[in-house]
Amino acid sequence: MSNLNQPIAGPPYQLPPAGSQPPLPPSPPPAQKKKRWPWIVGIPVAVIIGLIAIGNAETDDPTVAPTVTAGPVERSEVGSGQTEEPEIEPPTEAPEPEPEPEPTLTRAQSEAVESAESYLDSSSFSKKELLNQLTSEYGEDFAKKDAAFAVAYVEKTGAANWKAEAVEAAESYLDSGGYSKNELIHQLESPYGEQFTHAEAVYAVNKVY
Repeated sequence: MSNLNQPIAGPPYQLPPAGSQPPLPPSPPPAQKKKRWPWIVGIPVAVIIGLIAIGNAETDDPTVAPTVTAGPVERSEVGSGQTEEPEIEPPTEAPEPEPEPEPTLTRAQSEAVESAESYLDSSSFSKKELLNQLTSEYGEDFAKKDAAFAVAYVEKTGAANWKAEAVEAAESYLDSGGYSKNELIHQLESPYGEQFTHAEAVYAVNKVY
């Protein structure tokens, strides 16, 4: 109880004058900024640089196949399981063979051909009889090679048809007298007669009988 009566040490409390504001409490000391370690910021940068380097390495690698962007695929009008039939071109017509040029005749050959055609126009002749007529000294007296050329020429051109000549000869014999089949065949193929071949003589007799 004795302590309560003792005076409080220190300066006496003075009231603030009227109209004045009470003093503000002292401001707290400024907060210190936390330091960020530089290695924390460098981690993302290093990661980005590494990814760029990996991308460049993959691009330069020749074993890596480039990515091909597939374009739109055109749909075929042909249904599944069907194949397009190839167009068949019409066959080309073969060109017609050019006619063979007529051989150049010598003067003797030309004369022999003219005589052979004249004989055939005037009467019926077998191939052998016409050749004999052209080479005979009592006939045209052509050289044998020129006469043979003329006979082959009229045969090739169709001016001479030996079966038709045999029919004409057979009709002439029947008009001049009566002949049996065998006798007429013998007369047509005889070396002293018309000198047709046996086949030509038989053909002619069958035609006229």
